[in-house]
Amino acid sequence: MSKLAGVKIEKDTQGRTKRVTFDMKQHKIFLEDYLDHLEIVSAVNEPTIPWEDAVKKLDKKHKAQK
Repeated sequence: MSKLAGVKIEKDTQGRTKRVTFDMKQHKIFLEDYLDHLEIVSAVNEPTIPWEDAVKKLDKKHKAQK
């Protein structure tokens, strides 16, 4: 495998990848995008409720009147 500037790969005694370290000066934008992607993916898996139910729940909680 070729080396990539700013990336350090540590392996265990069996040759399996144990840790990958990124230099933030060189890979900051990539890592920010990747972490944002992970947050979006986890949000997509959250349970959802219909909009009308959400409005009713919020109106009841905050005692809003239409």
